[in-house]
Amino acid sequence: MNINEGLKAGDLEGVVNKRFSVDQFKSKMGDDKNIMVLAFTVDGMAPAKDLERFAETGYKSILDADATPGTLEDGKHKVFVEFARESSVVKNIIAFLEDLKKLTNIEDFEYTYHKGIDSTMVSTEALEASIPTTPEAYEQRVNEMRVSEARHFFDRYDMMECNINENTMTVRKTGAGHDLKFELHKFGPTDDIMKEAKAFKIDMESIAECTHLTKYFGPYDITKTNENQFIFTRGDQSALLSKSGW
Repeated sequence: MNINEGLKAGDLEGVVNKRFSVDQFKSKMGDDKNIMVLAFTVDGMAPAKDLERFAETGYKSILDADATPGTLEDGKHKVFVEFARESSVVKNIIAFLEDLKKLTNIEDFEYTYHKGIDSTMVSTEALEASIPTTPEAYEQRVNEMRVSEARHFFDRYDMMECNINENTMTVRKTGAGHDLKFELHKFGPTDDIMKEAKAFKIDMESIAECTHLTKYFGPYDITKTNENQFIFTRGDQSALLSKSGW
């Protein structure tokens, strides 16, 4: 086991949560497609700094480790450990976790992926099957998740058929008799989407379009920007669209 800063077996017992996340948080070192972030939850700032130093100074495969300076809402701290997204990343993660088991006396770690809440027991096979280990695989995974989230956003009441192919979204509402096509520019937190809008159109034609779309889609707050794009908002999630083929 790699020993540094005076740490020895069992020194982090009871203070590191056995569940960590992969790709939930953005990398501070570079592009997420090139760097994978593992996030651990730790009780207390002192053990969080111990874990940070252990990860950062003990492994050539770890690009960076960083403990959050402030506490989370539950009084705990996060420690972010960054690995290069490459073919050997699973082997590198497993090697790190095997040593961390000795420091924490945790028999088995488990992980969640991205925004997921269901955890999986750590194994080489599970990690290789569930996490993208190349930039290309990561971009494909992110696009698939974005499409799935957008489809659920627009079809949450099962009142319409919503198909998304690359960035083109086709919507067919039961009984409407016609399809609507849009180009999907962005989907995510409402605050992020609103930053894309410099100003909104409030002329009669734009208001009529938004009213028509509200009747078609249902309870969404729909506005039109000066760039002829529509922002569909429901709570803390929004989508930025423009007309395509109608």
